[in-house]
Amino acid sequence: MTDEDRERAVRRLVGVATLRRLRRMVDAEAGARRAEALWARRLAWAFAVMAALVVLALALR
Repeated sequence: MTDEDRERAVRRLVGVATLRRLRRMVDAEAGARRAEALWARRLAWAFAVMAALVVLALALR
């Protein structure tokens, strides 16, 4: 194996490792965004329910 072949093999391994690391980072970010969207949806429903209860309480007075 020549030095050039060895260098090419190392570059390929480093490139593959870098791509895997980037993929893990992208997956982690996507998971965080999904979690944030879930909390936002829950808060929106909670505010909607509270608003409906306030309107109902005011209508029954």
